[in-house]
Amino acid sequence: MPANLKELRGKIRNVKSTQQITKAMKLVSAAKFGRAQHAVTQARPYYQGLSELVARLGRQPALASHHLIQGNASTSVLLFVVSSQRGLCGGYNANIAKEALAQVADIIKEGKRPTIVCLGRKAYQLMGSRLAGLGLGSMPRKQLDESTLARIASDNPEDSTAAFEPFLNSLTLLNLAFDRPSIELGRRLGEAFRSIFLSAQAAEVRIVFSRFGSAISQIPAAVSLLPMRPSSEGPAATDDCLFEPTLDVVLSSALPRFLDIQVLQVLKEALASEHGARMTAMDNATRNAKDMERKYQTRYQRARQAAITTELVEIISGAEAL
Repeated sequence: MPANLKELRGKIRNVKSTQQITKAMKLVSAAKFGRAQHAVTQARPYYQGLSELVARLGRQPALASHHLIQGNASTSVLLFVVSSQRGLCGGYNANIAKEALAQVADIIKEGKRPTIVCLGRKAYQLMGSRLAGLGLGSMPRKQLDESTLARIASDNPEDSTAAFEPFLNSLTLLNLAFDRPSIELGRRLGEAFRSIFLSAQAAEVRIVFSRFGSAISQIPAAVSLLPMRPSSEGPAATDDCLFEPTLDVVLSSALPRFLDIQVLQVLKEALASEHGARMTAMDNATRNAKDMERKYQTRYQRARQAAITTELVEIISGAEAL
């Protein structure tokens, strides 16, 4: 067999093998996407209801003096970036990194210092290679484990400050599994954010993630978590409401709860966006592999026919010579 035919047969085998892999990955992502999409749609009514409650409370004068509403004198901003642990999901991670870098540029323009914590290895890798363009190429890179996160979320302000201080003004990877977001995970992260904000280690806490629209629509977004800014445009005033036991107790319960649920909803949106992006990317890869296989098959058949024709010509020429 001619060398070019062997080469084409090898390419066809490789493309078929790749096609099987991408098809299997698409099926796996489709199953995960179904669960993640269901989790997002099931959680949205509760999240929206709690948002409306906080918006109603936003009309109360006592809210302005709440410790989660008032700012502090810190010059640092905590930027929490949620991406995926693995690739092969199209432009999902690149879009998140782009939005995060835009937020970093805004923070620098405001005269503040960014502290970046990445939940997801891909954002950590992408931002590490692109921060140099913003003059932050020498930004220290660190890793944060679960035990340290628990210390940061501690009720003891001194312990929390000492635990988070080494990670200030650095690019940090949070080693935490979030493939199945739970209320416990949202609470742990919410407590850590509150401790960092209340100890004045960050003047603001922002989160960058991909808002879920559909399997083919993931929109990078940035949301400011702290200080909390409840909308004053609530659906109705609460001046004639009675609070049991008191308004302060309601605020001290509702605002931290809303922050925890907000973080949990962000994680669910990000996970559904990731699986949707990977499912779409693997579907496109499978289609491209099929197209490539057809092209190689056509080239193979043409080369094979040319080889057969050449052999027949040689045989006929030899017979005539005899």
